[in-house]
Amino acid sequence: FYNKINNYIFISPNGTVVDESPVFLYLQDNAKLYGGEFGFHLHPHPLDWIHFESSFAMVTGKQNNGDYLPLIPANNLTNTIRVEFEKSWMKQGYAFVTLRSTFNQNNVSAFETNTDGYNLLSAGLGGSFDLFKNELNISVSGTNLTNKTYINHLSRLKPEGIFNIGRNINIGLTYRL
Repeated sequence: FYNKINNYIFISPNGTVVDESPVFLYLQDNAKLYGGEFGFHLHPHPLDWIHFESSFAMVTGKQNNGDYLPLIPANNLTNTIRVEFEKSWMKQGYAFVTLRSTFNQNNVSAFETNTDGYNLLSAGLGGSFDLFKNELNISVSGTNLTNKTYINHLSRLKPEGIFNIGRNINIGLTYRL
């Protein structure tokens, strides 16, 4: 018995069916995962108010027979420029711009498809103020500011062709009593 879903063929041993659904046989085998993350943070002196941050993350998973493991995230590179400032009326002020680049994921298992890479632009600013002798934190930030249409490789909605979230704007207010 086999079932064809989104161009995948799932084989059910001996045609076993429970509640009108095929039962699948999953096998376990030895595999190796390797990868890592590298980060870099430049905080040049005497320019203490500016930060350059970059990180690269990658992971690969392979079975002993050389096949790739499923649901391994794509490699990604994140770059951020962040500034911190204080004014007479504001303390702990900040602003940032981040570009997150996710690369193509072509190292896929037998029941997966390749996923295209994408870039997401984020930015934000915020700070804290004294208001009635207590602290008020205000922030405004946005992710995917270019409204990029993309599907993350790990998305469970990928087989249905449902994209990840588009532009997202957040406003935050926190008042400490």
